[in-house]
Amino acid sequence: MLLYQKIRNYLQDLLAQGSMRSGSKLPSERSLQEEFSSTRITVREALARLEAEGVIYSQKRRGWFVTPQKLRWHPARKVNFNHLTKEQGFEPKTEVISIEAPCIEHSVAHEHFEGEAIYKLTRVRKVDERAILMEEIYCLAKRFEGLEKRVLNGSITEVMSTQYNVEISHEQCVISVTVLPDEASQRLEKNSGAPCLKVQRARYDTQKQLVDFNIEYWLHDAIEMVVEGT
Repeated sequence: MLLYQKIRNYLQDLLAQGSMRSGSKLPSERSLQEEFSSTRITVREALARLEAEGVIYSQKRRGWFVTPQKLRWHPARKVNFNHLTKEQGFEPKTEVISIEAPCIEHSVAHEHFEGEAIYKLTRVRKVDERAILMEEIYCLAKRFEGLEKRVLNGSITEVMSTQYNVEISHEQCVISVTVLPDEASQRLEKNSGAPCLKVQRARYDTQKQLVDFNIEYWLHDAIEMVVEGT
């Protein structure tokens, strides 16, 4: 058995014994190096294997932790993030990072909004104080004039409905496995190149007009996708 496998199995045993609870901090990389007379590279290989399995996660400059219970999430269903998390016993939080002034230069404006000026709203969403998602929301500036003056740390769907009389009828989403872009890595406290689920979501009104286009970067170990068939 290779050394990284021994370290991985040692940590797996700690988790199986129940001596480390959800959110508990794992032994430091340095202590594991000393205990197994190993190198940093070997220790990180063992940790990376467990992270890929979704049982532990890392936070930049803070160390490694036991992965909490995952948020169950239906990617193709319109849901309220706050309601969803609370229903599952979690505490949600949304931080508005920025809302950019209407712009026609962004590629999304040309690809999805026929070159018209758009807002770009960037937010980070947390579950029990752990940042698990960074999202970029794009919408037409003329349709949502004054959006920057609204309260944007809640449901955007509700803001569009109550403030602009725009109702979401249906949506389409494309999910891919990729790595976090630099800004998302920073906001989610992950190292550059960490894996994630990228969701591109287009939402439409009852007239089949595009309401907004969202790009979401989810930590893969924080969610559990549920797909229901007929």
